[in-house]
Amino acid sequence: MLHIRLRLTRASVLRLTVWTVLVLLMASCASSSAQPEFFGQDDGRDMLSVRYFYLEAEEKSGDAILITAPDGRRLLIDAGVPGAGPQLDEMLRKIGVEKLDAVVSTHPHIDHIGGLTTLLRTMPVDAYYHNGIPHTTETYRKVQAALKDKGIPEEAVGEGDVIEWSPEVTIEVLNPPAGTSPDKFEVWGTEELNNHSLTLLVTYGDIRMLFPADIYKSQEYDLVDKYGERLQADLLHAPHHGDDTSSSPAFVRAVQPKYVVMSANHFQSLDIMKRYERRGAEVYVTGLNGHLLFLTDGTELHAVPERAERSLAQDSP
Repeated sequence: MLHIRLRLTRASVLRLTVWTVLVLLMASCASSSAQPEFFGQDDGRDMLSVRYFYLEAEEKSGDAILITAPDGRRLLIDAGVPGAGPQLDEMLRKIGVEKLDAVVSTHPHIDHIGGLTTLLRTMPVDAYYHNGIPHTTETYRKVQAALKDKGIPEEAVGEGDVIEWSPEVTIEVLNPPAGTSPDKFEVWGTEELNNHSLTLLVTYGDIRMLFPADIYKSQEYDLVDKYGERLQADLLHAPHHGDDTSSSPAFVRAVQPKYVVMSANHFQSLDIMKRYERRGAEVYVTGLNGHLLFLTDGTELHAVPERAERSLAQDSP
């Protein structure tokens, strides 16, 4: 059940009314069939929305996250495996997305850039941000070819950069470390690529959201040492899909999230879920809860899952 706390401000009675109506409308459906609201509900005026897409795949499907700013601009973080591309294209169009103002590729693993082999060719994209680390796979080459063919401007970003996307939303890049270049390692293995994922701190009003992609515990420790309390966030994307390679106790304590998303079609770790829940977080798993929608007016943040009830029996890793 959603617990709604509304604070009347001088800013706008209209804003409060829109917020109340939208949250109550979607909450009334969340326990049974929230899918029509996920695909059909207008985000609403003066609000920011975050949508996590549940992706169908026999293997691990990867991440796909759409952020819509209050001014209507759209930013997509990653796009899952190649087979997710047509799924994402269809789902984005269902919610009225005909263009992406920005796409962020957190790192060049197939479960993060695979769907872009479709989306970069089927949907206009104004800007493409990445961590500057190339890969040797055919999927990576296809993404680079699509960027070139479509003339999409791209920019490598890292620690200290700010992604200019919407004037009402701040997107700070916390990782990879400043000065990272492709020649940092002789061989970029899985752990090195994951630890150099783009880590984004998104702020709208008083609400903070942290998206650390696939970083491992070793990189979490570095971020905790470097940023400390600045990592605190209301919404946390559980690193590495909620796998036990990540979500160290030190990192969980530093972030202190209210909501956590384990973005995975196959459930990763009960121990990690419980670690967050013991710290008071409300944990959602796309493989168990389906599509997820988060709405904020900059003061309050609310979750609307496709399925509010979950059972670990729903998923078979």
